Amino acid sequence: MKLSEDGHNIHLPIWWQWPCNIICSLSLLISLYSIFQHFLNYRKPHEQRLVIRILLLVPIFSVTCLMATLNPSFTKIYLDFIREFYEAFVIYTFFSYLTFILGGERKIITELSIGKRPVRHILPFLYGNIDLSNPYSFLSVKRGVLQYVWFKPFYCFFLLICEIYQWDSVEVWLLILYNMSVTWSLYNLALFWKCLYDDLKQYKPWMKFMCVKLIIFASYWQGMILKFLSFTGKLHIDSEINGENVPYIYQNGLLCIEMIGFAILHFLAFPWTDYCLQAMPNSARMKLWYSIRDCFGGGDLIWDFKQTLFIGDSYYNFRNFLPSESTSMTHINNLMTNMDRLNKGLRFANNGQDTYWVNYGSITDRQEFLEQNNKQTDNTNVKEEQWIDNLFDTNNRYLPEDKNYPVEWNPQSHKYTEQIMSLRNEIEVRTHSNSNNHTIV
Repeated sequence: MKLSEDGHNIHLPIWWQWPCNIICSLSLLISLYSIFQHFLNYRKPHEQRLVIRILLLVPIFSVTCLMATLNPSFTKIYLDFIREFYEAFVIYTFFSYLTFILGGERKIITELSIGKRPVRHILPFLYGNIDLSNPYSFLSVKRGVLQYVWFKPFYCFFLLICEIYQWDSVEVWLLILYNMSVTWSLYNLALFWKCLYDDLKQYKPWMKFMCVKLIIFASYWQGMILKFLSFTGKLHIDSEINGENVPYIYQNGLLCIEMIGFAILHFLAFPWTDYCLQAMPNSARMKLWYSIRDCFGGGDLIWDFKQTLFIGDSYYNFRNFLPSESTSMTHINNLMTNMDRLNKGLRFANNGQDTYWVNYGSITDRQEFLEQNNKQTDNTNVKEEQWIDNLFDTNNRYLPEDKNYPVEWNPQSHKYTEQIMSLRNEIEVRTHSNSNNHTIV
């Protein structure tokens, strides 16, 4: 395959470059349209901010891959680290998305995982089981997924240094560490998936999971295969100018062609129609500017990274994630976790109906628990609030719109409410029955 030369850069042949330009442009349009529709129908902020962050993977890959075919030297130094870091960030975002649709971390630890059989490690050199009803096991799985996000910026920085100073031996070790990090991250994501697969099935997550996995597979393993072919001489290089970039250009050329499939897959896996007016008629939507601020603000990321990385064990402990039902202690599948909970200081009172904690064998907490349990509250000084019974008076129905208020409700949404839909169905049934009666007559 003959590559064109331009100064110190080499490019794909024209019959390959033009399809790359067209397909990347179409992929970008499809993805941006889906993202913009999510912003216009921003009715579930906590969920849609995660969805939009996943959808942004296709535009970022489309732009960087196309730039890599046009100017590989510039892209390799200044743009590749953005794509590499965001690829790792999407794995964490997908983990957060799965956690959210299941009801959050607390529900997973204190409800969904209760009574489930622990999952054994697939790797033979790892001992023990993963029981997500144990907060420490959940933290271990979450850190296993997140470590790839923390490792990737350092990897990209040192890889750039190796490229500049031609430290080939150091680059090999970096590649080994990278493989270990991404493998461990995907392994922990698979453990989480396996532990809660029965609960995830109702959300049909396979297409969503493939969206994340396929791009990672295509971006990494295609590059590894092309490097191997170049190293063994199977990939013929017709140009001697900057010859080491040829596998890199081929890899990005293939990704450009594949982006249209990834864009369509993302569009179908994360549809904006699930949050439109017809799907959620009783919900107001967040205004466009506020929805953008909510998605890219990053406050949730800072909080989650702090809780996982810095606080860690002091937050994910048995005391903060205590199941609400005392019967959870009787599940034999969580026997080891229950024993760990008792060893940490959990105790029972009132014939097992109430619980309290002891600090390393002291009885201080038990005394405080009994005093609080026996304490009677004096309600004589509590004043009753006056009931406002004219809130829905016909003369006071108008509520002025505040332009600074971040959400707005579409008055036309009443057409899609359950009451109106049931009324329509009833009218259709009556109309159909009346027409049948006239036909019989």
